[in-house]
Amino acid sequence: MARRQLPPLPLAPQDCLIQGCERPWEVAVDPFPVAPRTWYVGNNWVGAYLLQSTEGLILIDTTMQPQVYLVFEAIRKLGFDIADLKLILVSHMHYDHLGGVRPLVEASGAKVMMSREDWHFLNERPDQLLNDGYPWGPFEPDDFYSDNQPVVFGDRTIRTLLTPGHTPGTTSFFFEVEEGGETLLVGMHGGIGLITVTDDYLRDNNLPFSLQQDYLNSLLRLRDMPVAITLGSHPAQVAMMDRVDDIAEGHNPFVDRAVWPRLMDQRIEGIRKILEKAA
Repeated sequence: MARRQLPPLPLAPQDCLIQGCERPWEVAVDPFPVAPRTWYVGNNWVGAYLLQSTEGLILIDTTMQPQVYLVFEAIRKLGFDIADLKLILVSHMHYDHLGGVRPLVEASGAKVMMSREDWHFLNERPDQLLNDGYPWGPFEPDDFYSDNQPVVFGDRTIRTLLTPGHTPGTTSFFFEVEEGGETLLVGMHGGIGLITVTDDYLRDNNLPFSLQQDYLNSLLRLRDMPVAITLGSHPAQVAMMDRVDDIAEGHNPFVDRAVWPRLMDQRIEGIRKILEKAA
């Protein structure tokens, strides 16, 4: 499955936001499978994942409103109709992950779930949406996650775990698939960027420094989960685009048990450096 050559992503997240909102065609990618009945439908910068169930489609994250047409098109290319979308799961309340919720809900009638913590955070601190003036449509979630109660929709069961740090209500997702005669755990950390837990960011935005320890605790909690297929909330976090060309009948290049602990260890090291500097 060859993919077209894409312009390199800007180094600064702010520049990625501008590119994604003003020149979304530069980050457009065709959808591709990451696990059975599970596809990548995001773009070259920010991830979104489509899960097929016996009751309809589930979407994890939505990208941003000015580029959400790419998600619509990915769903169409996979042979589905937008009316098949029944449930949207939000990883955290930053614009690049939930900015497309409203147009997708308007088109499909899908229900929306997110963490109660980030719903409160979004309402109390709308400045932390980080949309930088780009348009978005407010919405009301239909339900909230619980660590003790997985999301069950049709024949798909998705375990959600509150993993605060990047935002107070960042949520990570885990579900099982059957592939190659094995039961494999698929995992996605809902928000693993360190930029929002630096001393400067927390101080400048009047946010609690306790988020730093929350972030470390979340990573340590997830470190030893037996994830076989790691999904990036941003694909570059786990070099997903580098594996797309290796997709072949009977071969899933995303099955790699080394990716998850490596990602966790990288971020554990990063947050520990931040905490040591603060001490």
